[in-house]
Amino acid sequence: MTRPVRVQPRLWRIYRRMNLAALTEEESEDRDPLGLGSLEGRTRLAWETYSRGGLEHALRAYGTLERLQARGLGKLSVNLDLTDPYAPTIVVRSDLFTAPVLEASLRQVSGRQLGLGRLVSDVPLLFLESLLLQNPGKQFDWHRPPLPGQQFPGLSLSGEAIQLLLLMAKRVGAEGMALRPSSFHAAWAYARHFLFVDGAAQARFEALRGEPRLRPLWLLSWALELGCVRSGVERVTWTPDLMIAPLDARVARAVSSVVRRSALRRGRRRTYRFDLGCLRRRFPWERMPGPPVPRTVQELLQPPRGGV
Repeated sequence: MTRPVRVQPRLWRIYRRMNLAALTEEESEDRDPLGLGSLEGRTRLAWETYSRGGLEHALRAYGTLERLQARGLGKLSVNLDLTDPYAPTIVVRSDLFTAPVLEASLRQVSGRQLGLGRLVSDVPLLFLESLLLQNPGKQFDWHRPPLPGQQFPGLSLSGEAIQLLLLMAKRVGAEGMALRPSSFHAAWAYARHFLFVDGAAQARFEALRGEPRLRPLWLLSWALELGCVRSGVERVTWTPDLMIAPLDARVARAVSSVVRRSALRRGRRRTYRFDLGCLRRRFPWERMPGPPVPRTVQELLQPPRGGV
């Protein structure tokens, strides 16, 4: 039986003690002389709950800004883009880099809009359009090679960031959070709190994650991106199916349907493997760190002669 998600006890305690007035406090003219916290005549609050200053207050209370600064990111600023009041974007920037450190875009939806069925058609949800966490001051190496879609290495804070977004969803009255992971490694990060709504998609993800021959996991993400994984003769690529994190028992029950459980059981019987010929032809060596290439990677992928 699927149950509502839980966050770390430390984060939950801070959430419960949070000063609600501080979350909605709007910028004074002195603090925001250019009106960057809003557009003319429009609200300065995201989901009628969070001001820009309120978001910064929350990130400081949870200790997240302190942990980001400890990674050598310099002075950080929290921005709230309300250009689209129905889909606010939260951005954390560093004074050292042009690229953002954190960026999250979310919008309010209903269960009906996501096709979740009659029982939860009227349920309010937050949909995570995109989440970016990166350290523009770091370079990739073979301990942490680039993943599909990455411009810079990550921050090793995805677990905390996801939990803070879940708490934000709960604060604004959402009964769950939904998303469509753009890659296997994104789904891996979300999987501690989110489930695929489609049982077959959940089974496929679990089988891929649990197959010891599909290692290392960063290479599996590339193989799925490049169409170099097979199940029997079938070519397998990544599909951004709908995932949901229930924050309420009603949503949890809806996810735990008989049809979904049946599809989950059937899907677990499938096996997957690398298509090494495909992977060796298509692997993006030009995006990888320079030599020396680890021996295990050389043996598996057989880099082109003359080096990479």
